[in-house]
Amino acid sequence: MLLFFQRVFSLGVYLYGAGVLCIWALLRFCGDVWWFATVLLYGPRWIYLLPMCFFLPVSVLWERRYLIPLGLIAGIIIWPVMGFNVAFPKKNIPDTAFTLRVVTYNVQRWEVNKEEFAALLDAVQPDIVAIQECASPRWLEVPSPWYTKRSVYSMVVSRYPINDSYVLPRVPETSGLYCTIKTPGGIIGFCSVDLLTPRRSLAGVLDPVRIFNFDYVDTAQEGIDFRWAESENLFKWIKGFGDEKILAGDFNLTTDSPIYRKYWSGYQNAFTETGLGFGYTKKTRINIFSYQSRIDHILSTPGIRPVRTWLGPDFGSDHLPVVVEFVY
Repeated sequence: MLLFFQRVFSLGVYLYGAGVLCIWALLRFCGDVWWFATVLLYGPRWIYLLPMCFFLPVSVLWERRYLIPLGLIAGIIIWPVMGFNVAFPKKNIPDTAFTLRVVTYNVQRWEVNKEEFAALLDAVQPDIVAIQECASPRWLEVPSPWYTKRSVYSMVVSRYPINDSYVLPRVPETSGLYCTIKTPGGIIGFCSVDLLTPRRSLAGVLDPVRIFNFDYVDTAQEGIDFRWAESENLFKWIKGFGDEKILAGDFNLTTDSPIYRKYWSGYQNAFTETGLGFGYTKKTRINIFSYQSRIDHILSTPGIRPVRTWLGPDFGSDHLPVVVEFVY
């Protein structure tokens, strides 16, 4: 009987490991390509640790030789699957470098009011802010010396003069609001990004009773195709501006998404370069599951180097502010 249990337990451990590797492959290569893998890509990833509640105690008490493979499985889940990030401090920064502090914040329409936003500005002391889902034109009354540009629900707020602004629309919203800003270190390009959420196309295929409603599979796939096209259009549009630039906003893409890797991985991701931990920016609740993901990013071209990244205070939105210090 004991031998049978050992064999079953051993098989379970290795099946668990194989399953985790399959999940990782689905996320990396099929997410934002196939609707089912896309559900996994933007779903809760902590659930893949749940079998550890059984395997780990049993291994500690009776089968300690499996602690090493279980540790490897946990490492795969925490690092490539859940996205734990480790970055080393930046060195060789010239004393003459100019410092720029940037914030991006999706304020979730009316969930953050102007007093709370003013408190964020006071707490973080940014130089430039990208705002998404700013629903009301009267939501933000920015006093002098702040400069602002707005397009529908997107907004750029800057301590420094904004020379020009350009808009890439996504009816009825805005995919990109691009500004050229005259900073003390020179003119830079700055784009507030707000790409379409995958939630819109996946909502129909997710059913609270049947789990999946296959009548909406084609709609989900069309939504994925639209998001590929939207990133491609925004990427080409931004590329047409010749400035050293910063892109900040709600990309609605995880860094392991094939869409992100194709169009946005060529830029420096501030959290990937300088952050520590998961860096989750979006809070989501689906039925009984509550989880977080990293879909808000601040990117830059090589001439503008991120040196520090952290998450700002929670003022009630389902997103957290992302704060980055750059030198250039």
